Amino acid sequence: MNPLISIIVPTYNVEKYIRTCIESILAQTYRNVEVIIVNDGSKDQSLAVISDLISSHHNIKVINQKNQGLSVARNTGIDVATGKYIAFVDADDKIMPDFVSSLYKIADKTGADIVRGSFRDFNGNIPKDWVPDFNVPTNCGAIVLDQFLSSNISFVVWSSIYRLDFINSNHIRFTPGILLEDGDFTTRAYMLAKLVATSAETNYLYRTRPGSILTTNNAQKMSFSEEKVISRFISMLENENSDTLCNLILKSIYEFMRDWTRIIVKNHISLDRSHSCFDKALALIKETIKSKPLKEKIKFLTKVIIIKTRNPT
Repeated sequence: MNPLISIIVPTYNVEKYIRTCIESILAQTYRNVEVIIVNDGSKDQSLAVISDLISSHHNIKVINQKNQGLSVARNTGIDVATGKYIAFVDADDKIMPDFVSSLYKIADKTGADIVRGSFRDFNGNIPKDWVPDFNVPTNCGAIVLDQFLSSNISFVVWSSIYRLDFINSNHIRFTPGILLEDGDFTTRAYMLAKLVATSAETNYLYRTRPGSILTTNNAQKMSFSEEKVISRFISMLENENSDTLCNLILKSIYEFMRDWTRIIVKNHISLDRSHSCFDKALALIKETIKSKPLKEKIKFLTKVIIIKTRNPT
């Protein structure tokens, strides 16, 4: 029998969408699946609208907890998962029937700790400003991460499967209390993975909707989140002896800084540089910036100048 695969569905106020999501999971051609719905303190009828599915399918587990955010909900799912592999599906998205089977076949063939697929929106198009497609030869996580960062691939965790014992043995969890948590999780996981494989299949469908985390204007918290992640990676750098991993950490910091500077400039966020990791991070990635294409370098440094002008020390 094929091994059990756990699909973790963090759930918060998604009564309009969750039935489509859960039905897509139950329709998988890969049958040995457990569905872990983590109800993160929903205030609407998210569970009520799928009560019939919950009662009629023994492979659905429901975990109720007070609202603590997406990171904690996903961590709860990891903690209770019993499958050989885990996948994350957001409750307003859906997966195609072969999502699990296509990724599992690659995992089984390669022995990879992580297999990443691709995604589209509900109309089959690439979502605006996203880079979803990443198809490279199976290799150690550090090499694949280098290719990932160089290609500006979108940081998402929900088009992949992860071997659960790899996640648990390396104590990989999402960072509570932040937005944009996928970049932090993905980067750390790839660094630690012995093998990462990819798939060209586009079996995950992402929904853009008003009120979701990525479309809600919560710029101050997004800025705080980026700073928290960058500070964490600076600490990782200070404790890392491998030149290869140090280089990857610096590239990761640069990618996070690109996003952070965009958030700060676009939303006119004030920054107390004397109490921020901003200047330290800039100094650390000086050589990384030099290696970038001229157009990208100019765009990044222009944002840095604007931020320094608006926020003098």
